[in-house]
Amino acid sequence: MSTSGGYGGGGAVENMLRQAQEQQRRLAELQRRRAELRVPGESPDGLVRVTVDGEMKIGDIEINARAMRLDSFSLAESLQAAIDAAYAAYGEHQQELLTEMLGGSELVRKAQDGTLTPQDWFRRFGVDLDDPFRGLRR
Repeated sequence: MSTSGGYGGGGAVENMLRQAQEQQRRLAELQRRRAELRVPGESPDGLVRVTVDGEMKIGDIEINARAMRLDSFSLAESLQAAIDAAYAAYGEHQQELLTEMLGGSELVRKAQDGTLTPQDWFRRFGVDLDDPFRGLRR
């Protein structure tokens, strides 16, 4: 006896559940990898180095002893440049992780634009949510 309620879609439902579980696993992996990120940034003069973690918080700050000879304005500029570099590198890493998870730059662009629909997402994995008969086929 079929568990699909006689509609012949049991395999399709099981397939959709497997795909959803796979996406959930991939999302958990993305979150784990993002949490482990430690991205460095360095000032152009090489006197200041900072690290941004997976929560986008500045962690380590390394100031070269030569930087202590700078006036406060120049030191602040070096520090800001290192922070900016770290955040830029973090953004690049984040983009790479997202592209890897979504499986393509077009989906990433749509996600960033806020135009990624559930239909686009599922279509990427072979499921057409707009097909009213998708669960009735064998």
